[in-house]
Amino acid sequence: MFNSIVVHYGEIGTKGKNRSFFEKKLVENIKWNLKNEFVSVKRLYGRIVIDLKENYNKELLKEKLSNIFGIANFSFAVKSSLDMEEIKKTSLSLVPEKTSSFRVNSSRANKNFQYSSFDLNNLIGKHIQDNKKIEVDLENAETTIYIEITENNSFIYNEKIKSLGGLPVGVSGKVISLISGGIDSPVSSFYMMKRGCSVIYAHFYNSSINTKQSMEKVIDLVNVLSKYQFKTKLYLVPFENIQKEIIKEVNSRYRMIIYKRFMLMIAEKILENENAQAVVTGENVAQVASQTTSNLNTIYKATKSLILAPLIGFDKDEIIQVAKKIKTFELSILPYEDCCSFMIAEHPATKSDPEEVEKLELKLNKKQLIEEAIKKSVTKKIIN
Repeated sequence: MFNSIVVHYGEIGTKGKNRSFFEKKLVENIKWNLKNEFVSVKRLYGRIVIDLKENYNKELLKEKLSNIFGIANFSFAVKSSLDMEEIKKTSLSLVPEKTSSFRVNSSRANKNFQYSSFDLNNLIGKHIQDNKKIEVDLENAETTIYIEITENNSFIYNEKIKSLGGLPVGVSGKVISLISGGIDSPVSSFYMMKRGCSVIYAHFYNSSINTKQSMEKVIDLVNVLSKYQFKTKLYLVPFENIQKEIIKEVNSRYRMIIYKRFMLMIAEKILENENAQAVVTGENVAQVASQTTSNLNTIYKATKSLILAPLIGFDKDEIIQVAKKIKTFELSILPYEDCCSFMIAEHPATKSDPEEVEKLELKLNKKQLIEEAIKKSVTKKIIN
């Protein structure tokens, strides 16, 4: 019965003169995600309309559209004419047999259409009531028949399916996201994609403690996240030599802080190579010793690049709920050796001074260590 999908967006509609830029990017992302499951995808009067092939896979389309940032909701619809009798017939056919109450919700982008939204609601409502003998309930109807009148067509449907909202991936440039095998960093990456960023991942590993399974776990996490953007790149950065040098020269209470500073310095080099705009971390204030406000200040001063921490004010339970929703939680809780915890003090420093930490780093050949790590990095590309 359904021959099209009507896609609605939320925030994009507030973008004024830049709105078409966001709409075009959303159309591009929809086309990429749906691949060969459509005839056309077009912008049309504040909505995007997908014309479907005859033998489309509804469940597949539903899953894919539910995971595209920029879409607020979408509906499988009957694309029909502006003929009133045809609209009545189609609306009636979309009322389920066992419905006890209904309402009609019309909108009219085409102001030349002979009936106002109010008149259309009444006319279609009366037609359904006369034929189905069910009551109208404007507040808590079991079924809603939606009618959208555009320049040349009507679109009629009975369900709105929620999607992710936010902005289309790609409109906010590229970011480098530090991803571990834990719960937080995949969620922070998800939120950056929601704000329209294309996320490039950087994972740091120590081959003396990180097993093959640990590496595969991180790759699996990135694979799960890749469904939200159609091109994904992961940098696997060796960190063992850097840690050995830090362990030789730095008191264990400050090693975690310097580990993280080196990660940011390396991420900044990747950012420059990728022409990205910011580095993303999964930190939230005071969750662990390295995430006190004092230590975060010291860590972030390792780089001049913009640092974004989308989870900074979240508590752990909030992060876990999102991780479960986006299907990364079960992977994140699998056993994993975190290189950041390698040879650090039982009670690491919670207050640090950037100048003192910089003095500690003078014992290290930072430039050589960073260049060596970048040179030995391996990149993996995932294209959905």
